[in-house]
Amino acid sequence: MKFKIVSLGCPKNLVESEYIAHKLEQEGHSLSEDCDTIIINTCAFIADAAKESIETVLEEAQIAESMGRKLVVTGCLVERYKDSLQELLPEVDLFVGRTSYGDIGRLIDSKGILLKEGAFAETFPRRVLTSIPSAYLKIQEGCDNRCSYCTIPYIRGPLTSRSPENVKEEFKWLVGQGFREINIIGQDITAYGKGSGTNLKELLTSLLAVEGDYYIRLLYMHPRGIDGELLDIMGREERIIPYMDMPIQHSEDSILNRMGRGHSKEQLERLLLEMRTKLPDMTLRTTLIIGFPGETEEDFLNLCAFIRKWEFDALGAFTYSKEEGTRASTMKGHIKKGVKQERYNKIMEIQQEISKRRLARLVGRTMKVIIEGEEEEHKTGRLLIQAPDIDGIAFIKGEGKIGEIREGKIVKTLDYDVIVEI
Repeated sequence: MKFKIVSLGCPKNLVESEYIAHKLEQEGHSLSEDCDTIIINTCAFIADAAKESIETVLEEAQIAESMGRKLVVTGCLVERYKDSLQELLPEVDLFVGRTSYGDIGRLIDSKGILLKEGAFAETFPRRVLTSIPSAYLKIQEGCDNRCSYCTIPYIRGPLTSRSPENVKEEFKWLVGQGFREINIIGQDITAYGKGSGTNLKELLTSLLAVEGDYYIRLLYMHPRGIDGELLDIMGREERIIPYMDMPIQHSEDSILNRMGRGHSKEQLERLLLEMRTKLPDMTLRTTLIIGFPGETEEDFLNLCAFIRKWEFDALGAFTYSKEEGTRASTMKGHIKKGVKQERYNKIMEIQQEISKRRLARLVGRTMKVIIEGEEEEHKTGRLLIQAPDIDGIAFIKGEGKIGEIREGKIVKTLDYDVIVEI
């Protein structure tokens, strides 16, 4: 059988697509665009993501029917809507829940829905689908934070951390395969090892003992789990990229409490001050939820002031999405869609100016740049301090090969992007 995978959603989903690909190849199947089976690994953490997943399934179903292909759906959509999917999407031949991925190689010819109880965290060995030099390394599954707006614990279950030995084995394999930018991911990687006698700091120490020419990036870090010791490790280890991905979601105590974030605005500001003091050149990225139930105009204006004060290098924002089954969905004070959109637009206008100003500081500096593509007049890629897919890009002038990490001089900056000479 020849198969192709359409992977939707976050990098965690991509890693699971890679695991599925490996399991199928183990059984003698091959990955190919000229396929007879289409696998769609879906996302459904908010309504818009579920809508995109369903639209993609329906588009691929038309192709599958016209070309006689089998259609398989995996991922979060299956976990979240398992009781109604077969009726909703009769075009699909097989639905596979995440706990059945390990068996997908021998069950791919089945029909119906494959679900079983239990946790799923295993994603190695896998068939890496990203290009050298960048790869993701998923160290955990699920989440115990139980934020009031979030569906992840219901979809992916409680926190399950992979063993340090298993993570290190995969890390060494990735380095041996030539991947030099290893992006460590999980739902909240600061919670890694919780309840099992280990933690993220011990894991990092173990990984950094591996010999090789590589860089580690830490993604998805809850403010509550970041402490001075972790910042010290990041500060002294050149192989850890000075990049902090810390979703704060909001700044105001009333909203943070309703969200169930487990920290105050004062604690957040103390942490940000410590970060800026210990790691002044660190790239700081965050994510916000705009228009959470009960967010007053004063709350929003205070959030704007907070963003102006701390000047995050990169910022992503979502308007609040009312998700069935979450505590926030039953709260009073839901904000009108138009108001949420206006507030979102305002935040992004503020961030555009901040990003432009923060990037301008880099002009004249020599920094590491990853070459990822080539066009007629220049190459494209990103600075090592820019994360794949979510941050800006670098327009690169000079000679170099795709996949290389080179030193380059920043000659100009734009709102979110940079121009680099190598």
